[in-house]
Amino acid sequence: MSTAHSPLWEKALERYRKELKDGDDYDHIMDVGSMEELLDQARALEPTGSRTKTPLQSLNRLEPILAHLNDFSAIIAICLGANTKSAALVWGSIRIILTLLVPAGGDMLRDVLNMLEELSLSLPRFRAYENTLPMNEAFESALLAVYTEMTCFCARTINFFRNNPHNVLQRKSWSDFDGDFQQTMRRLRRLSQTVDSEADAARMRADGERNAEILAVMHALQLSKSNHEVIPCYCIPLGVTDRFYGRDSEVQYVQKVLDPTVGRSGIQSIALYGMGGVGKTQIALHYANSCRETFDAILWISADNTMKLAQSFLEVAQRLDLVPENQEAQDSAAAITKVKAWLGQTSTFHYLSCKGEMLTQLECRWLLIMDNADDLTILKHAWPSSGHGSILLTSRDFSSSFSPASEGLHVKPFDDTAGASVLLTLCNQEAAIASVHSTAKDIAHIMGGLPLALNQIGGFIVQQRLALKDFLPLYERNSAKIHAKKSHLSDYDHSLSTVWEIALEQLSGDAGNLQKLLAFLDPDRIHESILTSNTAEGEDEQFAFLHDEMDFLDAKEILLRGALIERFDDATISIHRLIQSAVLTRLSTEEKTKFSSYAVKLLLQGFPNTWETDVGHQFSAWKLCEMCLPHVNFLVSQVRKWKLMLVDPQSFADLVLRCCWYLYERENYYQALDMIQVALDSFTNKNSLAYASAIDLHGLLELDITKTFSALGKFEVALNIREKILGADDAFIASSLNNLGLAYTEIGDMTKAFNYHQKAIDLRLQAQSNRIGNSYSNMSSTLLRMGKPDEAEEMLARCPSLKDFNDETFLSTGNPRFSGDMVLLARIRLQQNRLDDAIRLSSKALTFRQSMLGNRLKTCDSLYLVADLLQRRGNMASAKSLLHECATIAESLPEGKGYLARAKWKLGIIYVSEEDAIQAASNAKAAHDLRRELLGTETPDDDSEASFDKLVVWMLW
Repeated sequence: MSTAHSPLWEKALERYRKELKDGDDYDHIMDVGSMEELLDQARALEPTGSRTKTPLQSLNRLEPILAHLNDFSAIIAICLGANTKSAALVWGSIRIILTLLVPAGGDMLRDVLNMLEELSLSLPRFRAYENTLPMNEAFESALLAVYTEMTCFCARTINFFRNNPHNVLQRKSWSDFDGDFQQTMRRLRRLSQTVDSEADAARMRADGERNAEILAVMHALQLSKSNHEVIPCYCIPLGVTDRFYGRDSEVQYVQKVLDPTVGRSGIQSIALYGMGGVGKTQIALHYANSCRETFDAILWISADNTMKLAQSFLEVAQRLDLVPENQEAQDSAAAITKVKAWLGQTSTFHYLSCKGEMLTQLECRWLLIMDNADDLTILKHAWPSSGHGSILLTSRDFSSSFSPASEGLHVKPFDDTAGASVLLTLCNQEAAIASVHSTAKDIAHIMGGLPLALNQIGGFIVQQRLALKDFLPLYERNSAKIHAKKSHLSDYDHSLSTVWEIALEQLSGDAGNLQKLLAFLDPDRIHESILTSNTAEGEDEQFAFLHDEMDFLDAKEILLRGALIERFDDATISIHRLIQSAVLTRLSTEEKTKFSSYAVKLLLQGFPNTWETDVGHQFSAWKLCEMCLPHVNFLVSQVRKWKLMLVDPQSFADLVLRCCWYLYERENYYQALDMIQVALDSFTNKNSLAYASAIDLHGLLELDITKTFSALGKFEVALNIREKILGADDAFIASSLNNLGLAYTEIGDMTKAFNYHQKAIDLRLQAQSNRIGNSYSNMSSTLLRMGKPDEAEEMLARCPSLKDFNDETFLSTGNPRFSGDMVLLARIRLQQNRLDDAIRLSSKALTFRQSMLGNRLKTCDSLYLVADLLQRRGNMASAKSLLHECATIAESLPEGKGYLARAKWKLGIIYVSEEDAIQAASNAKAAHDLRRELLGTETPDDDSEASFDKLVVWMLW
């Protein structure tokens, strides 16, 4: 328990005085000793002889408001050791507010009382805690945070009416004041939830053995929301270049706009826009590396496409300690939500409990760079909407300068003089004589001052040991050839094409082959291990250099010296998109076919074969799959763009199919649905096992996003193909039968579900398949839905991998499927009325899913299940915490609306039980709106849990 001289109280008081600003007000505030005294003084404030009853009627609302605050003040006085001072701060502040408002009466008094009422209702029910729970340090910290937020808003309210004494001024400034109140309410609700959660945790800790697993879950959730010691953090994936010249004025302008030290509030943003190759990324990179002393966090996002955007946010989230940095939890989609939340909260007050050091304000100055955002639509959900920081955007789209950025800078090519200076510097000829300067100006003029072209020329001249005067004749000869072939080119394209024609024409042998191969891989961060990984027999001699370390080094060195690629310390290579495009344009149809087909062969090594044999999750290969994923995505786009005829279209389809299985296992459903259509369209043999696997996977994707009847049709097609090839008795047929059983279980046709699962079990037993456990657990889920929990338990216990039937056997393999079995057993225990066992099992499954899968649908499903079980046991605060987390995750997922609706519905039910009408109504409305959106014209009045359960799948494995 705190002492009478608690440092916590002193810090709270210090912040209040700072917000109040007026010392005279503070002396008057401390005069009010009790709630009753405040009420008496409030009634005396009514204007004498007033003909309207509005002030008095409004003040009649004051007593219930003050009753909530009285409970609040009593417990604060105890935990802070502040005697009556803590209450006086509340009562005195409200008295001054009323003194300023009551004489005038009217709408303003009513609006402020509405605010006070909403504020008081958001507070926890402290009185219950006072008599039943110990006041540990964490509890005191949470209480203090609520108290300080409440009193400081009162101080700001006093300042508002002191500074705006007249009604006209008040109305003019009201929107800003109301915005401050809304922010205060959001913080108060969050902090009050923390108090409730601490109280719930204290109750559960009293019986620690019974609640060990759920306490671990809640502790992990709390850690995930806290701010770790992660700053300074400089997440700049591109290296510092020594070939940056001539852009000082642009860098200085960016610095002026984004400078965080000038005292501006909110987010400052600027877009660098201009044509490709003009140097936007290099300006951003130079600025990022030169302002490390200015910003505490610099975060670089590659915004070329949705996939790369999400992966960049994942890397940033890992650096900020917002997600675990291990291969199992690489959840790129949800990382955007976590990073945006971090950006929005880093400059607000955080209440930390470290030996009395409380009310620490974390002032983090952050810079977010979004590079290559040529498609501005993908930034819609990634652009931060709150916080205090700086955003630098690079884009070819000029409209980026007014949306989403608030300001823009048009990056233009160099003029002749600046271009000449840059070129001479790149060629190490800064001290050249006047005639050389004149030649450099001529070259810069012909190049249109394009930095990328000048950089290319500089590398070429140095590599070829060419005199500057000899370059122009060479350029003119090649320019004539290009002009003859491509007269439609603009001057800009023509200049670049000529430069690259010169540079690329000099390439031969291994270096030329490497450059051509890189044209079919994503241009950013191509890991060298992908290029050197092919172990297939019958290797083409043209690519043998990739397997000889010295030959590979020599090929890279030629491209590096010619400034055609960049290499980074993490053994990755990058190539500028315009250079890559130039390489592709130069390739003949035969070369495009050959090099794209070899890229397919390389990438196939990154994904396990999922269709030739009946296999389960390939989670051990996820790390390599993640590395190859952007390259498959890029290769697919190139095949579409150039309408490539591959050497072996079936292998390309196989690659895309394998990639889709990985996306399915990682629950990236909509990316997988787009890719699976590519695979289906690419298969030349529509009667193969691979094609059947693609159809089957398409059905599994639809099943998980509640398109059950469509999934059922695809499972039937896949089964038909497999039976024609293998016969009806092959063990591989069991996977199709299982999927049909799952679909009929979701539909509710339990007879068909049972029969299909039984056929699958019979086939696998006959073949002695090691996949028999999969059939047993599927049958168990069907039996559970039939209302037979004991039979479901007996069936699940037959799984060979679960023979010991203890918690650890579910999770020791690391296989995500077994966490589904643990969820299934938890639901069995619930139907058997073994609530504590259900909570223990579901909590462990939740912890595993969060670690292994990240914030995806399965984690949402587990969060809801644990919250539902806690609600049944009366742990309402912990249930609400998990439901809020579930809702946050579901909001970030395009397929998460059903899970969001269900979580909102459950929150509404809990808030009804707590008599919080505002939150109950808000959550209920959100739930019903989402259900209406999902069901279209079907808007059933049914408000039961079962009606919201129908919005999600019954069993998400």
